[in-house]
Parts: sequence; C-alpha cells; structure tokens
Amino acid sequence: MIPEGFKLFVRPEKDGPPAGKDLNIRVLGRNSKNVSALAVDLEKFLRTDPEISPWLQDLQDDQGSEARIFRLRIDAEKAAEWNVSVAEVALIAASILDGEITGEMALPDELVDIRLKIGTAGSDPIAAALNTVIKNYPKGALLLGDICTPEFSLEPGYLNRFQSQRAITFTANVQHGAPVTSRMVVEKVKQFYRGVRGRFSGAGLNFAGEYASTQKSFISLAYAFLIAIVIIYMILAAQFKSYLQPLIIVSAVIFALTGVIYGTVFFRTLFTINSFIAVIGVTGVVVNDSLVLVEFINTSYRQGRSRKEALLYATHIRLRPILLTTLTTTLGLLPMALGIPEYSLLWGSMAMTFVTGLCTATFLTIIIIPVQWDILIKLNE
Repeated sequence: MIPEGFKLFVRPEKDGPPAGKDLNIRVLGRNSKNVSALAVDLEKFLRTDPEISPWLQDLQDDQGSEARIFRLRIDAEKAAEWNVSVAEVALIAASILDGEITGEMALPDELVDIRLKIGTAGSDPIAAALNTVIKNYPKGALLLGDICTPEFSLEPGYLNRFQSQRAITFTANVQHGAPVTSRMVVEKVKQFYRGVRGRFSGAGLNFAGEYASTQKSFISLAYAFLIAIVIIYMILAAQFKSYLQPLIIVSAVIFALTGVIYGTVFFRTLFTINSFIAVIGVTGVVVNDSLVLVEFINTSYRQGRSRKEALLYATHIRLRPILLTTLTTTLGLLPMALGIPEYSLLWGSMAMTFVTGLCTATFLTIIIIPVQWDILIKLNE
C-alpha cells in the first residue's frame, strides 16, 4: 500500500543515452519583473488547462523554495550629505553581512577561502550591524543605520540566467499513453504566449528538452537528406555525362515522398525520427531502381532500337527485378508496419513509411520514368 500523501509513478525504461524531461520551457528576458509575472501565468496555464494539465507529471520550476532575504538599502542622497560614496558604504555593509574574501588557505585536499568580517556585538546582529560606525565626525559618529534602511523580503532560492538574461525554467514529463505529446503541449504553450505577449514586454519563451532535441534531429536529417540528393546527382551526372538524365532518376525521390505523405495521412501514423531515417533509406532503393531502368533504356536505344522499342524492351526486361525487390522488401516489413503480433510506435511508423514510400515510388517509376525519358530524347532529337 502507498502511504497517504505519496504518489508512485512507473515509467517504461527509455532506450538510448540519458535524457532530460519531456518538456523544458524556459521563460527569459531582460525585464526581471515581467519574466517573473509571465512565469506565474504560464505555470497557472500548465496546471489548469483541461487539455494538457491532466497528462503532465512532475511539473516544477528551477527557482527552489522561497528564502527570507535581508537587504540594506542605501540612501544615496544621505550618503552624499555625509560625504561618503555609495560604493564605500556598500563595501562596509557587505563586510558586516557576508564578509570579504581576502585570501585562500591550502588544506591537504582543498583550498579554503579566508573571509574577513566586521565583528558585531550584542544579541541582535541586525541592530548591531546598523550601529556600526562608518566615519567619525566632530559632530558625532556616522552609523550605518543613518544612511541605510533594512528590508526583508521573500525571494526565490535561485536566480538563474540563460544567455545573460534572467531565466525561469519549467520542466515536466508527459504521462505514458497520454493523448498528447510534448510537441502538442509546446504548440499549446505557444498559442497561450501569443495571447499574452503584449502584457509582458521584455520577456519571451525558449523551448528545450525532448521537443528541442527532436527539432534538432529533424533539421540534421533534413540537411543529410539534401546533401545525399546533391551527391547522388553529381555522381549520376558524371556517369551519364548529362545534366538532364540524372534529374529523371532523382525524380523517383519525389515519387517516394508522395507515397510517404499519403501513407502517413491515410494510415494515421506518426512521422518520427525513425520515419525520416526510413525516407532516406527508401530514397536509395528507388534511385537504384530508376537508375537501372534508365541505363537499360539507354543501352537498348544505343543498340539501334527506336524510342518506343527501347522503352518496351527495357521495361519488359527490368519489370520483374524491380517488382521482386519491392515485393520482398514490402513483405518483410509489412508485419512490423501492421503491428503483427504487436504494434511498436518506434518501429511501426518507420516500417509503414518505408513500405508506402517504396510501393508508390515503384508504381510511378515504372510508368513515369519511361515517359520522362521519351520526352527528353524527343527534345534532343
């Protein structure tokens, strides 16, 4: 039995390297008051919004518990009347309250700061501090309390900064099996911020955690995908000694992306990092199929056949290998894509992306690639 007042959370073990919480929302800006005010409104939104609050676990900020702060406020006008500088008074006040580091002492395993403090007598240290003499004048001594006013306040235990700005960070996990994801929560927070940003000038939001790492991974894979397409085109251009025929081959990538998009929408699967990896993988397969087909058409055409004969002969010969490649790959991945015997969100979406992209690209490659080749050769002639 769980004792009253305690909660037990059981989360599945995550694969891969250690990671932070699912959500990491940072409120930051130059205006500290507006940053704090925006953080209060944001926390209220996260705890009360009916669509996301029931699914958030361990929601907390990085301010720690509130602490009582004792501060001496220096009156600059009074300091000027007594012919003392504010910096001089601040140094004396700091020496009384916290002391001043004057050196270090070496111990066998560490260095210890030597802190010099101005001693205060009496049972009340605050009153004794205010009665500390700053300077002696003929008309009397100038006490610290004559030009300083004591203040007490409750303030956050930690004042954090990010990129030289005041920052308050909220972290939380999304419950396993929840109908919302970290991305959906981030979009809801962005929508909330757009509605209140006019009230908090000098304060904004910055997102990290799982959302930021996912975005970074998507951007990295997008760059890798584009670089791979460019390298493939350059190699094909050198091989075919043409700038146009490689475009016919690379157009198979568009066929694959078309299948991926329609497959994701039709089967209502998530497009994850693994799905993007599957896109890059299926790109290599469909480019290989179109490359073999175009090369065989060129060979048949150079052997003296007409355009129509070359197309029919090459398509007839290469149809079986292309279909067998697609069929074997599809049959191998279909159980995983359909969740037989059990669906995996991680690998199921990847398999479905590969299957839909490959099948669509294969069908369109057999039909459209020969048409594109025929149009190109006709224009050249």
